[in-house]
Amino acid sequence: MRALALLLLFAAPVHADLYRWVDPDSGSVKFSTLPPENPQQHAEVLPYRAPKQAAFAAAASSLAALETRWRAAVLQLAAKGPQDVARDRGALRQELETYESLRAELDRRDPAGAQRRAAETGALVEGLRPR
Repeated sequence: MRALALLLLFAAPVHADLYRWVDPDSGSVKFSTLPPENPQQHAEVLPYRAPKQAAFAAAASSLAALETRWRAAVLQLAAKGPQDVARDRGALRQELETYESLRAELDRRDPAGAQRRAAETGALVEGLRPR
């Protein structure tokens, strides 16, 4: 029974209020989970706030928007033929840089999907190579 009580004690979510005050000696702003040692010093209590589900939903939707932009870049590059590659290298370079920056950001945010994205664009790279 003691072990269960200890387990529940340590498994409880841990959070603490944060104290903020200005140090009168240095003029710097101090933050601590403990109030200042001097009881005369006014400290503002910043209460703990748990993260909201909306933040997680926004991150997921921004990932979906990034994936949509990446797919549009893939389709734009896929529409190019070898004659387009030979004719306008500057525009192609810019489109490839856009594609690459989107891919890198997606790989950073969603590493599990990196292999899938690489497989989807393998044929695209082959189609852009001059023959």
